[in-house]
Amino acid sequence: MTLAVVVFLTLSLSGSVTGIFQQVEINLFYLRFEYLYRDSQRLASAEGSNVELQLTKDKVSNGRSSLLVPKSIHLDKGQTLVFDAKGGNSSLTKIRFSSDKEVVTYLLNMGSGKYKKTIS
Repeated sequence: MTLAVVVFLTLSLSGSVTGIFQQVEINLFYLRFEYLYRDSQRLASAEGSNVELQLTKDKVSNGRSSLLVPKSIHLDKGQTLVFDAKGGNSSLTKIRFSSDKEVVTYLLNMGSGKYKKTIS
C-alpha cells in the first residue's frame, strides 16, 4: 500500500515538473530569440552592412550566432529577415511560433526594426 502511494506521488510530481521545465524552456527560447533579433540589428548597424536573420523550423541564425528551436515550438513558416546598415528591416513581416499552450506572434515594423509581440 505504501509503495503504491509513493509510486503514485512520484509519477504525479514528475509530470508536473516536466511541464514546468518545458514552459521554462519555451520562455527562455522567446527571450533568446528577441535578444538575437536585436543583436542582429546592432550588428548590421555596427558593420554598416546587411545582416540576414534566417528562421527555419529547427534553428534561428544570423550567421554568427544561432538558436535552436525547441521541439515543443513550431514555426509557422521559414523566412529570412534582412537588416540594413541602419539596423532596420526591409519588410513588414509576421513571425508566428506556436506550442501546445500558446501562439506567440511578432509583427515587425518596416524600417524601424521594432516589433510588437502578442501572445494568444
